[in-house]
Amino acid sequence: MSKHYFIGIKIPAAAAAKLDADRKSWNLTSHKRYTPAIDMHITLVFIGNDAHGDIQETAKSLRNVEQAPFRLTVNGVKTFGNPSTPRIIYASVENSMELNHLQQQVRQALEPYRFHLDAKPFVPHITLAGKWKGGKPIEEQLAVEEQSFEVTEFSIFQIEPSEVPRYIPIHTYPLKAES
Repeated sequence: MSKHYFIGIKIPAAAAAKLDADRKSWNLTSHKRYTPAIDMHITLVFIGNDAHGDIQETAKSLRNVEQAPFRLTVNGVKTFGNPSTPRIIYASVENSMELNHLQQQVRQALEPYRFHLDAKPFVPHITLAGKWKGGKPIEEQLAVEEQSFEVTEFSIFQIEPSEVPRYIPIHTYPLKAES
């Protein structure tokens, strides 16, 4: 099976541990997959399969991304899909011009390569539970404690479906002020 990749921001350990604890307090049994704290992240761009062997050149071009470090605030819980039987339950983040700018730069850096990038609008999120497996619909209001953290880097991650951690950073880029 070929390797799959994405570019994203790893959630700092303390923030991820808090999100994990909040999620565990919900006692969910409705989903097949619960993201371990060590794998929590915000996907900037999903690459998928590197069918043409472009990942190493991509890694070089991402060095040109210029974005100063910034803060993000986790501010709630939302879902993708039907709210009572959601495909995905995620922690949402406040709208951030810096995050949107970083995502746009990363996406532009990938344009010269032959990846099949998702055309859907960017919705920054931290997946907490995925793959609805059935059962009783979720009726209670799920919540996480609001918290902020500093974003100081982003990475290219390789996906290892049967491992923990599942998402392995293979190239990491420190954020830096524009020159």
